[in-house]
Amino acid sequence: MNAFLETRNYHSGFPVSSFSATDNHFLAHWHIDVEMVFVCKGSIRIGVNRESRILHQGEMAVFGSTDIHYYDSKDLNSTVIILIFRPELVGSPGGWPENHRFEPAFMDLKRLDLPIRRSITGIFYSIANETNHHPPYYQLYVSGKIMELCALLQRSFPTCNHDSRKKTGKMPDVQKIHYAIQFLQDNYMNEISLEDISARSNLSPYYFSRLFARFTGMNFKEYLNRIRIEKAENLIKANRKSIIDISFECGFNSVRTFNRTYKAIKGIPPTKARPGD
Repeated sequence: MNAFLETRNYHSGFPVSSFSATDNHFLAHWHIDVEMVFVCKGSIRIGVNRESRILHQGEMAVFGSTDIHYYDSKDLNSTVIILIFRPELVGSPGGWPENHRFEPAFMDLKRLDLPIRRSITGIFYSIANETNHHPPYYQLYVSGKIMELCALLQRSFPTCNHDSRKKTGKMPDVQKIHYAIQFLQDNYMNEISLEDISARSNLSPYYFSRLFARFTGMNFKEYLNRIRIEKAENLIKANRKSIIDISFECGFNSVRTFNRTYKAIKGIPPTKARPGD
């Protein structure tokens, strides 16, 4: 889990990753890669920039470079296919993804004609199968399928120019939330108040709170606690430091608060998280 600018490393040097995920949950983050998600079964809550929506079977979403996005499976069950690739893989035909974004990012494939819907769905499954099993020339095959997928989506759904987003004032807000998320990731071990982070973002505490929740799907304190608990979980599993030391190392000022927060987020007390305990 990376709750900030995620830098992806692709195995074998081929800049494509595709996999199936069940009940996916991932804190708000962004990256330079293009990301697409297709809901195979069930429902999942997805947020991108200022919008969030519960997507159901047969729906999908596309995240462009620097889009803040998150997955939330609380009280929901789903199986999704996630496809992530470097923008250079498809160049910039029709201005996408370099200069255009899908607007909105959420897409209901069920409204498309059946042949097109089947083609898009089949491509997701085909790419996931190829990247999982690596048959001969799979890289060439996958590259072609991604190009086909991008063409079908651009034919079927509207896009907008990046400049139009800037004129609405959305881009400055995105950049401020980028900064806030990165700052929390880098300084989670320190005491951080709402007043501190809002001042650093050049926003009032009230406006920052509303904006942060809009982009991340949770309030500032909950987001910070989730970062701290993820860090604590990694430390608990990786070494034999005491729970007390780990709690303070991860920014909690009392063990009682740490234990309560850990159990609320992970469902178990921290003492049960260590392998062999």
